[in-house]
Amino acid sequence: MNGHILLNDPLNHNPFDDALKDDELALSGVADLGHVVEPGAIDISHGTILYLEDVTVSFDGFRALNKLSLVIDAGELRCVIGPNGAGKTTMMDVITGKTAPDSGKVFLGQTLDLTRMNEPAIARAGIGRKFQKPTVFEQHPVWENLELAMKADKGWFATLRARLGREAQAKIEETLEVIRLESDARRLAGELSHGQKQRLEIGMLLMQKPQLLLLDEPAAGMTDDETMELATLLNRLRGTCSMMVVEHDMEFVAALAGETGRVTVMAEGSVLAHGTLEDVKREEAVIESYLGR
Repeated sequence: MNGHILLNDPLNHNPFDDALKDDELALSGVADLGHVVEPGAIDISHGTILYLEDVTVSFDGFRALNKLSLVIDAGELRCVIGPNGAGKTTMMDVITGKTAPDSGKVFLGQTLDLTRMNEPAIARAGIGRKFQKPTVFEQHPVWENLELAMKADKGWFATLRARLGREAQAKIEETLEVIRLESDARRLAGELSHGQKQRLEIGMLLMQKPQLLLLDEPAAGMTDDETMELATLLNRLRGTCSMMVVEHDMEFVAALAGETGRVTVMAEGSVLAHGTLEDVKREEAVIESYLGR
């Protein structure tokens, strides 16, 4: 295969079709998924980690997504806002393989076609997702929650019984420091506050070494102090992985987007506006459909 596959081909030619040719698939070693530069790698050679084009999803005649197109750059933290029913969660369902689109393209990097992969394969490819309600092993200590979440080819019981190597121990200790739960490492997860559980679950996702994190309203139910602590955590993660954060709390969004971060506004299943937070807040359509006057 010569060169890389381009997302924007100047000719009337679909570059993704070439990526899925049988000879190229054979060379890649993953004929059922698509071509990757090397086994287990995501091709971000053109700076894109996630690419959606004209994605449509319908439920009983209702279009939850309506020709949605969106591009997330590698290493970017993108905030996505919009009214209830805008299609934000459905978009994440499509990205993670929970919902199959009626039409459209969804690619991780240049060449991994997510529409052809199931949920476990997508998770293994490097996408981690956090839902609103934290999901942790409440009867196990914080430390063991991170150990259980570690990327390994063994079941949770075997993981508990196995002795941790130095590298694994160092990774857990590093993650505890990142999520600021060092002093709570031996506490049962069920004893943590809501905000601490949210940070623990993010830590559990980090143990799996994701390339892209999808966070669905992570600040929901938090106090103001917990919300800002979460914003600090996510800002500290910049550059370690790409992130998409769906949120309604505009102060939280402001803390993440800053003055230059890009914010996407969704409405009725498609992108309504895109730009800095100040840019989209001035858009008349955004004011009418979401922010109000």
